[in-house]
Amino acid sequence: MISFSKFLILWISLFSIAFCAFASTNQAQVEKKLQQVMIHLPVEQVTDTATYTLGDIATLEGLDGSNLEKLANIQIGRSPLPGRSIRITRSFILSKLRPHINLKNITISGARNLNLQRSALKINGEEIQRAVLEHLHVVYHDSEIKPKIVDRIRDVFLPKGELTYEVISKRKYKKEGGYRTYHIVFQIDGKEVKQIPVRVYLKIYKDIYVAKDTIRKNQTVQETHLLKVRKNIDRTPSAYITNKEDLVGKIAKRTINPNEILQSNTIEKKPLIQPSDPISIVYETSSFRITTPGISLAKGRLGDRIPVRNADTKAVIYAKVTSKHFVEVN
Repeated sequence: MISFSKFLILWISLFSIAFCAFASTNQAQVEKKLQQVMIHLPVEQVTDTATYTLGDIATLEGLDGSNLEKLANIQIGRSPLPGRSIRITRSFILSKLRPHINLKNITISGARNLNLQRSALKINGEEIQRAVLEHLHVVYHDSEIKPKIVDRIRDVFLPKGELTYEVISKRKYKKEGGYRTYHIVFQIDGKEVKQIPVRVYLKIYKDIYVAKDTIRKNQTVQETHLLKVRKNIDRTPSAYITNKEDLVGKIAKRTINPNEILQSNTIEKKPLIQPSDPISIVYETSSFRITTPGISLAKGRLGDRIPVRNADTKAVIYAKVTSKHFVEVN
């Protein structure tokens, strides 16, 4: 027979073992519940950042706050371009979470696929064209121009922020007018985010001079020879002349036909000195000045250096034309 005291001790021991086992099981269940996380996915979400985390696209539920915060900060991927959207699947999200948590502790509810859209500033293509055209009218404010956008400009989507822009030309064009490309540079919060090329055909109209009738070679250009016309200079030679004073009194280097555009390379200043003209040759230094007679051996305009012959010594030297009758030797 087992005494009552021994029975009591045995019963207490068994009860302690059972209680410890129950407590251990209960603790494991509690820890398991703490590790459980519920992820709820909406059908659509909007972001304004370049990358997105789990907390940006989903709602997290669980008992362990620190664990939820850790999961919420896990970066899932790169956001779409401004104004665009991407589809995010559950399997993609789980693949990003696998290194950080046991997937058995995760339950996903809500949408099967989430549509993530990047918020943006929408710049209408017509607004871009207008900005370039306004820039051209400012640059050519003293000229008559007719710019035309060659290619259609699509709408542009930019990240949100303080928007500024400028229109620039990356090339230096030798020819006035014609086809050229400008770039409109967009900045958000002072940082460049996008450049859009805009191709333009630019007509520039100016008053230029053409020959009213034939001007013979070496003939002096008179005002009666000139006819002022307004032309698109894109289709004219670059050496056109717009100032009448730059034409009258000069001579034609070659025969100029009627209606031909008068250019700086087809006329020249009238020579002050002709070949065989008697001249005075001036020799001058800081201490003396000598003048001797001579003969011109070539025609010369003001400032030209021409060959001349000293009438006394017969020596040929080069001198600068200073007036109609004088040349100077430096």
